[in-house]
Amino acid sequence: MEDIIRLLPDAVANQIAAGEVVQRPASVVKELLENALDAGATQIQLIVKDAGRTLVQVVDNGKGMSFNDARLCFERHATSKLRKADDLFRISTKGFRGEALASIAAIAHVELKTKPAADEMGTLVCIEGAEIKEHAPVTASDGTSIAVKNLFFNVPARRNFLKSDKVELTHVEEELYRVALIHHDITFQYYNNGQLVLMLPASNMRQRIVNIFGQHFNDKLFPVELDHELMRITGFIAKPEKAKKQKSEQYMFINRRFVRHSLLNFAVEKAYADLIPQGMHPAYFISIEMDPAMIDVNVSPTKVEVKIQDERLVFGFLNSTVKKALGTMSLTPMIDFDDSFPDIIKERPENQEITVPTIGANPNYNPFDKVPEKRHGSPFQQFGGGGFRHETPSSNDWENFLKELNVEKVDYPKEEQQAVDFHHNTTENNLDLPENIPFFVFQGRYLFFELNGQVMVADLPNVQERILYETYVNALKNTPIHPQQSLFPQTVTLTAAQSDLALSLKEDFLRLGYDLEKIDNTHLAVNATPNDEEDEGDVQALIENVLSAYQTNQVIHKGDKIAGIAQSLARQKRSKQRIPTTQEEIKTLIRRLFESDMPTLTPSGKSTLHIFGAEELRHYFE
Repeated sequence: MEDIIRLLPDAVANQIAAGEVVQRPASVVKELLENALDAGATQIQLIVKDAGRTLVQVVDNGKGMSFNDARLCFERHATSKLRKADDLFRISTKGFRGEALASIAAIAHVELKTKPAADEMGTLVCIEGAEIKEHAPVTASDGTSIAVKNLFFNVPARRNFLKSDKVELTHVEEELYRVALIHHDITFQYYNNGQLVLMLPASNMRQRIVNIFGQHFNDKLFPVELDHELMRITGFIAKPEKAKKQKSEQYMFINRRFVRHSLLNFAVEKAYADLIPQGMHPAYFISIEMDPAMIDVNVSPTKVEVKIQDERLVFGFLNSTVKKALGTMSLTPMIDFDDSFPDIIKERPENQEITVPTIGANPNYNPFDKVPEKRHGSPFQQFGGGGFRHETPSSNDWENFLKELNVEKVDYPKEEQQAVDFHHNTTENNLDLPENIPFFVFQGRYLFFELNGQVMVADLPNVQERILYETYVNALKNTPIHPQQSLFPQTVTLTAAQSDLALSLKEDFLRLGYDLEKIDNTHLAVNATPNDEEDEGDVQALIENVLSAYQTNQVIHKGDKIAGIAQSLARQKRSKQRIPTTQEEIKTLIRRLFESDMPTLTPSGKSTLHIFGAEELRHYFE
């Protein structure tokens, strides 16, 4: 039988290895920045062209490399960080992978200039597709400059799978933020297509967060701190009001390395559980320092996922530290945290007796001794001709009533058909509303009203979301919302990629009543807002959330652009609408709801309305 197994040529093997290390230009940025940090640089420049397709260059003032090292660093399995296998379990550096530069050089044109401060001459190394083109002495500045050009020039299939420049630039900036946030004592400069986008001078962590994400973050950050013999936790958490649907501002570092760890993320989010709505995620910037032997950073090609020796211990410390910080905000009940961090369990003394815990109970206790007097009649008997009598049931009675409604869901196609009939009649302008509609609002959220002999319960925020969504879709497609010029325009701080995205959606924002104008690469002026807004609100958060939702909708779900923008705005503004208190406001609300395309559901699929017919009501009292 003929032999069919062959050794791959080095060029092919390097290209395959590059697929694990270099997935996009941001992967190159990560590798080069980490190498600059390990070289002891105090000033680092990141230069990008065409979102990294044409050029990714990192210039640092680190210790540089010798003539031979400059050539050897591009060989596979070459590294200055490891000497033996045990070193893998005490990693304290970042760019320790021996295949990183070799993989990059296999799929790009690379030019390296480097010079140690003690040497008079530097070294130039030029590589194209893993082939050395030049290796010679040159005049160079102290430190290292490495330029990666024409990424994936010899792997066109991989290049074709790259996303748009805006998406790739977002990933590049994210890698920069992950490095710059934790290394706030180092100066970073970021250039995109020849323009200085971000200048980050050496500072403390709080100032670095503000410099990256904007001044509006400054008064929304609260420090977290724990100093224990096993670990040290520092950093900042943001107020609950900064929570977002996307996890875009969550940064966890272990030993000054950005990591993703689902349990540690859950530890932080669990501390916020009672402070933010379900589905929202808090912002945090937390650094954990611990013995390198307790973590394994070599479990994935990207070195972002890590394993922790005692995850539950770290979870407990982190969760308690964040709770303590939230307590200082007076957002949660204050607890004496001095002794709240559990001591490490020690071995039980040999002579200590083990006792079984006991539980005490009162055998004479009878929970039915005090049975509340049964109320007769239905809460709906409080309906009057034009409203309700003053003798309304207590809030507890209404809560019990609502709970009873949720005991069992009963399908009544007849009532559902009635809602559809309302919708069809409204679209033909035939909805005949009575002069007086009995109604009341319970707990500021649930609207009870009677219409056509039926009792209806509407969730006001969900109703407002449906109405606003229809308004914004109409504005984007047909009739723009008239903007009102602001006497003092507001300034919005964004990342460079977000700013570019916002400007690309400038016409859409204008149709929604927001007039945006570029100030510089990271700042926009909001010269006008919709003239029907009762208050300015947080325009910064509104625009950020719209952009974030747009990116998620377009890139991940490939959704409709107009629907994505309209849904994001409607979701944010639904709770800011006034509660109807007059007959005219009730009629307007009902009419606008049934004029919508889907009156019984929000754009995200939640119910807006439930109709109780006579048969269903009898079901609860028989």
